[in-house]
Amino acid sequence: MFQIQLDKISRLEGEVKSLQTSFDRANRKAKYHEMVLKNQEWEYPIKIPPPDELLSLGYNEDESNEIHEDIVRLMSITTDMRIGQCMRTVHPNPNILPQHIYNYEGYLHHYKEFSDALIEYQHTIDYMEVEGQTVGFTIGGPEIPRKLLDLLEDALQQTHFHELDFYPNHFYGVNYIDFIVSCVRADTRLKILNLNFVEFEEHEFDSICAALNNHISLEEVKLIECPYPGGSIFEVVTKLKSNTLQKISLVGTYSWHLEPNDMSEFLSSNPSLKEFTVDGNTFNEQDLVYIADAMRNNTTLRKLSLELNNPPNNSVGILESVIFNRSSLNAAYHSNHHCNLYLYGVGINSNIHKFNTCDNSAKNRRKKIYNILSTRNRNRENAGYFESYHIGINHIPQILSLLVPFSQHHLHDINGRQEKDEVEPLSIVFEILRDWKMPELFSTDKMDED
Repeated sequence: MFQIQLDKISRLEGEVKSLQTSFDRANRKAKYHEMVLKNQEWEYPIKIPPPDELLSLGYNEDESNEIHEDIVRLMSITTDMRIGQCMRTVHPNPNILPQHIYNYEGYLHHYKEFSDALIEYQHTIDYMEVEGQTVGFTIGGPEIPRKLLDLLEDALQQTHFHELDFYPNHFYGVNYIDFIVSCVRADTRLKILNLNFVEFEEHEFDSICAALNNHISLEEVKLIECPYPGGSIFEVVTKLKSNTLQKISLVGTYSWHLEPNDMSEFLSSNPSLKEFTVDGNTFNEQDLVYIADAMRNNTTLRKLSLELNNPPNNSVGILESVIFNRSSLNAAYHSNHHCNLYLYGVGINSNIHKFNTCDNSAKNRRKKIYNILSTRNRNRENAGYFESYHIGINHIPQILSLLVPFSQHHLHDINGRQEKDEVEPLSIVFEILRDWKMPELFSTDKMDED
């Protein structure tokens, strides 16, 4: 009776949760449509200065046209947000303009109007989220003064995007890193953070990492050509210790100088990390050895992508052997069957990525075992291998039975199509039965007993 009551309570709790979710979705849609109806006749309230008026303020012809076009574009984005236009990315300042242009006082009024529309745009973001879409916000590129950043910062404290994309801002006296940290901390729905060419000191990245490590929803971080004055970029990256991050990308001319346990500790400090991409970085041979050591027993990372240009010595072979050690069946069995390794770059010719394509590690393991058996079959080496390990004739049924599940994985998924291994399972069975010359096959003891 008690168990029946528990089951009933659990079912009712599930129904309540489902109803709450449905109500939340309906409420978000309703608020979005209310906003659209309210703003149907909305018109931009601020006059757009014509180029002639800007000329009279002391700007030259090119500058006057640039300011006019920039404000017209800002007006267009503001209007789209007010009327509920669904945009995948909101970017208020894609044009790179000289610093002195932003001294035009009119900008403050137009950015105020944009910032007010940005706050109301939360209804559109909520609606798009219900429809399964994400919305991003991009800022940077030009030299934005503090007074404009303050308006944007206040609006972004109240508007929650799924992706934030920051480009550098070089305006004198602006602490851009503080602005980034403030926006990241406030955005409780943030999934992806991109830092593009943003220059930072080590202590500034400490602030960024503190915001990322404590974030409740962040899943992906990209550092793209962010100048770092220190020695090893990995010294900075190891400060990331998050329970939510699933993807990290390092794109740029960074140097790595790993200590023996750096990579292992980094992976253990980010247990949710599934993908790690490194493009354009510089490795020495010891770095790659330490990466290989960390990958041997790791079961959480699902994709490791490394660009290696003219890699040192046998480093590619060392990395490949972690994923698929072909030296023996036992070595293949104990390889890493969880992580899909992509190696590319100048001087790289690797197909190791085709062996851990399945989410099921057992299937990846069987695929590798079959690959070894089929490779040896081409030179009729399987029987000799078994003999060298003194495997008796009584084990033949077990070995043949193992070929059944292994043979299901002699198809490779390459570039979206299935490519069949040229060795059929029956060829391996035939080889073993034909060439396995064990003494037990010729023993007369059994016949004498009969």
